[in-house]
Amino acid sequence: MHGVCKLCQKETQLELSHFIPKFIGKWAKKTSITGYFREGNQVSKRQQDIAKEYWLCGSCEDLFSTWERLFSLKIFYPYIKDTSLVSSYGSWLSKFTASLSWRTLTYICSKNNDVAHSKEYLDSLVKVERGLADFLLGKVSNLNEFEQHIYPLDVIESTSFENLPTNINRYFLRTIAMDIVGNSQGTYIYTKLPSFIVIGVIKSKQSKEMRSSRVAISGGTIYPRQYVFPDGFDGYILDAANKVLDVYEKIPEEQLAKIDKYVIDNQDKVVKSKLFEAIVHDYERFGRKSLR
Repeated sequence: MHGVCKLCQKETQLELSHFIPKFIGKWAKKTSITGYFREGNQVSKRQQDIAKEYWLCGSCEDLFSTWERLFSLKIFYPYIKDTSLVSSYGSWLSKFTASLSWRTLTYICSKNNDVAHSKEYLDSLVKVERGLADFLLGKVSNLNEFEQHIYPLDVIESTSFENLPTNINRYFLRTIAMDIVGNSQGTYIYTKLPSFIVIGVIKSKQSKEMRSSRVAISGGTIYPRQYVFPDGFDGYILDAANKVLDVYEKIPEEQLAKIDKYVIDNQDKVVKSKLFEAIVHDYERFGRKSLR
């Protein structure tokens, strides 16, 4: 398809680009129970791939693919196997996380109705989008105020929070999502991957408190430690998990019957899946109510 690349702005042949990295979709599909996805707006239909559109030229797609491969091999797959692992990273991680934030921001802006937002807010999003793009294209060497943060997620076995969603472990370990989240303390780009959350700063009054999650431009280390989310994010994440519960309760009965039959007919495969593992974690935490 011929068009203008959303990243470099050159008119050229465009390639199909995944909003969430392709390897994430492959892993989620491979480790699911049935080998399919269900999207929130079409829960009655099984999906074989995550969303993609003709967005990027071949050169920009290759840039993204390089950073995605490094993240998958050096952080994602090792962490899935062992959450206590210490992982070193180079300058590529700041590029990878910035590419996620750029994709999420650009995607959300392309789908939302701008009428509800102020000109100041919309101008700030344009500024961030170009700032991230310039960094990804090597036009600038620093992200400045648009810093990136990464949060590794683990199983919740106990917590002081009351009324946790009964699918919280499935949300942490399996769910994929994109959003822009804000309050009086800041505005952030939210990209949810299985076992990871990436937050890109649009504006924030809490950069100092969030320091442990900040991705260093030149490289650093990810290891088990205390991470601090921006104010309000705890509630946002719990609401997001509850919304996933609400969506899946709308799956038609005939589809649920097909899933039940598949589980009965493929028990050996089911119990080895990562989705089943996440379901077990929720069952151990919440009991039978987690299966509603």
